[in-house]
Parts: sequence; structure tokens; C-alpha cells
Amino acid sequence: MHGAKRWYFPDGFLPKGKSGERVSHESLCVMNLNKIPAKVRMTILFDDMEPITYELEIPSMRDLHIRLDKLEPSLPREKPYGIFVESSVEIVAQLSRLDVSEDHYTLMTTVGYSEG
Repeated sequence: MHGAKRWYFPDGFLPKGKSGERVSHESLCVMNLNKIPAKVRMTILFDDMEPITYELEIPSMRDLHIRLDKLEPSLPREKPYGIFVESSVEIVAQLSRLDVSEDHYTLMTTVGYSEG
């Protein structure tokens, strides 16, 4: 199968800012190409506070875009963090950031480091 069971994204950051209906945000995009659901644990690591862990399930043959600004409990804005993703099956993961805090929009996307 394609992908990996562990993904690392050391450069997470939720910028503040809003432009009309658009809000600055990050999305973790997870693709599950397996015939079974992926049980995914996402741990957010900070330099000065305890980690926050979220658990979710990605259905078989689906691509889910997880808006990090809409998670509960919510993540702080303007505070750097890293993301560690563990899955029960191989997945492919990508992190994207949209910053609308300036007169122009900035989009960053990266595939994380993977293993396993």
C-alpha cells in the first residue's frame, strides 16, 4: 500500500487574520487508500505547554481535509507548534496554511516527513 503510519510536521502555526469571509487557517489533508478505515491520532506539540491529542477516523478510499482552526479543544493562534500523526494503516498526509492577514493571501503546503 502507499503512504506511512507516522507523519511529522514540525512547523505548525495558525496565523490570526480575516479578510471578508476568509479566515487564516491550516488544514491537515489525509488520504486513506486502504479498504478499511484509518484510525488516526494527531498530537499537537508546543514548546511551553502540554500536548493536545485528537482522534479521528478516515473512511476507506477517502481524502479528508481537517481544518485545524475548527478543532475542539481549539488551538491557540500565533503560537508555533508541531504535529505528530499516527495511523492504524498507511496514509498520505500533507499540511497546508492559508494566511489572509495581509492585503494579499499567502498559501504554504508541504508533505511531512514519514516513516513506518
